[in-house]
Amino acid sequence: MCRFANQYHHSWYRSSPHEMIGRHLQDIIGEKDFSARAPHLARARRGETSYFEIPVPMRNGSFRDAAVTYTPKMGPSGFDGLYILTFDVAVLHQRYHSVFDSTAAGFWVVDYAKLPGLLTQLSITDAEALGQAARTDPRRVRQLLDALPVVHLNQKACQLFDVDVKSAMDQPFGQWWPDESLQSFAQQLCAFLAGEPFFEIETVMRTEAGDKLDVLLTCTFVKKDPDATTVTIGTTDIRARVTKEQELAKAQTELAHAARVALLGELMASIAHEVNQPLAAIAADGNGALRWLAKDEPNLNEARAAINRMVSESRRASDVIAKTKSLAVKATPATTSFDINRMIEDTLLIVRRQVVNFGAEIETRLDDTAPSVIGDRVQLQQVLINLVVNAAQAVSSCPGPRYIRLTSTHDDDRVTVAVEDNGPGVGNHADRLFDVFFTTKQSGMGMGLAISRTILEAHGGAIHLVESSDRGATFTFSVPHSTRQGTSSDRRGGPYPGMIPPISKDR
Repeated sequence: MCRFANQYHHSWYRSSPHEMIGRHLQDIIGEKDFSARAPHLARARRGETSYFEIPVPMRNGSFRDAAVTYTPKMGPSGFDGLYILTFDVAVLHQRYHSVFDSTAAGFWVVDYAKLPGLLTQLSITDAEALGQAARTDPRRVRQLLDALPVVHLNQKACQLFDVDVKSAMDQPFGQWWPDESLQSFAQQLCAFLAGEPFFEIETVMRTEAGDKLDVLLTCTFVKKDPDATTVTIGTTDIRARVTKEQELAKAQTELAHAARVALLGELMASIAHEVNQPLAAIAADGNGALRWLAKDEPNLNEARAAINRMVSESRRASDVIAKTKSLAVKATPATTSFDINRMIEDTLLIVRRQVVNFGAEIETRLDDTAPSVIGDRVQLQQVLINLVVNAAQAVSSCPGPRYIRLTSTHDDDRVTVAVEDNGPGVGNHADRLFDVFFTTKQSGMGMGLAISRTILEAHGGAIHLVESSDRGATFTFSVPHSTRQGTSSDRRGGPYPGMIPPISKDR
């Protein structure tokens, strides 16, 4: 029995609200209409909300499409009736298309009806299985994409992808997806299968002409109607933002390069000293070889030994120059697996003279069991040079012994390097140390620590000031280590014999 009807029924159901109250629904809408609604009534009796569209008789004898919602009212004994909400579909469609076509985002309506059957054919049972299949065989994602037709798209999508509605409708959605973006769509399908309410990802699609288009893809998975098979996918043009991010990354690379070159200028005296040592040794051994050969009875063994020492020293000089030059070369970072202890020792070769000029001594306590790390060796060397030079400058004004201690340790995930000094600390500036252009030095650029943090974050690592007082400061940085230990060619005992003089000593 109808218990309530509002005034809108003056134009619906050929009855006024007063005439409807007390009558059975079948008498109000007619036997044919009532029979068509039987499955939805059955769902309501089970306590389930039902949504459907159906023609509804009007007072003037015509019919209008209506969107109807059955919401059950449950009581202590179970089903106690239902609320019936009827909306004019023409009005709803008008409002829908007004929003759908005027929005700044491109919307696609894609039919997922064939998805369950295809997943069954591919023996994919859930989101996890789909993710695994997508990683091992991306062709399966392409197969799924090509089976999902586009049933509608708005004017913004037509504009972005240079296509008209008629030519796009009923075409496979995969037509707008390049191979390199298949994993992005696989993630969207995984979110759909996992029952997630929302999904968002930045990816690349392609236009009708085949041009690449950077987009932000968003989906809201509506689960109200179990019979609905379409999914609305939003695509927002983010080309301008991506371009700005690329320009920013380029600017950061240029700035890091400039900082490396500036740092090299400060290290020239140390570099010259380190190169001068093997050159002086070459000259001495060359003169010695000439003297041995000039004797009345040439001593070929001594001359040969002197020449061998000349070759060894020339290699040493070449290695010093090559390692220093690599800091100034503007090249794409190369990620490798290498021994961080060896990198520490090579770095100290470069900065040793500068540290000595500041009156400091270097101590090293390196973990011989530390595994190889993964990263760009030159960039991480730049970080360490910056920390060591900063420490040397910090202790330069200290009375008494001045020391800089380098320590390497490792845990299950990372290798950590600590640089400790006995200088005056950083005072009250700990919160600003890593800010760009902040410096406590009169001639400083304020770039070293900021760039170091950027480098470490790009490596999946971190840099921290872990301790500071009037007795010194300790900085640490950490990077992930390789699980394949011993595979790097840059292990101690590798191709640089005799290059690093012993510098480790216990305090």
